Amino acid sequence: MSESVKLNIHGRSYSVKKDAFSVDPEEVASLVNSKMQELSGAGGINSTSDLAILTALNIAHELLEEKQKAGENNQSDKNRIDTLIQTLEKGVENIKI
Repeated sequence: MSESVKLNIHGRSYSVKKDAFSVDPEEVASLVNSKMQELSGAGGINSTSDLAILTALNIAHELLEEKQKAGENNQSDKNRIDTLIQTLEKGVENIKI
């Protein structure tokens, strides 16, 4: 049976299954809560559901930016590896001759 954990987000308590997370659920709740506080402090948001959607959009935007950066880093790493392989192959060819 999976263990539940209570999370407090924006003044409300939520019970979630701990094994549904691959990271610390309390850390996730803390991130969501801080984003909601940040956005609610900006003003102009009339409902909790609007605040939750804007929070989700902000977090999703950050996630996608990080994925894009990771993809760019991976491509850069692949290019460097290809260059190293070519250099090594030329070096091996020179040794054989």
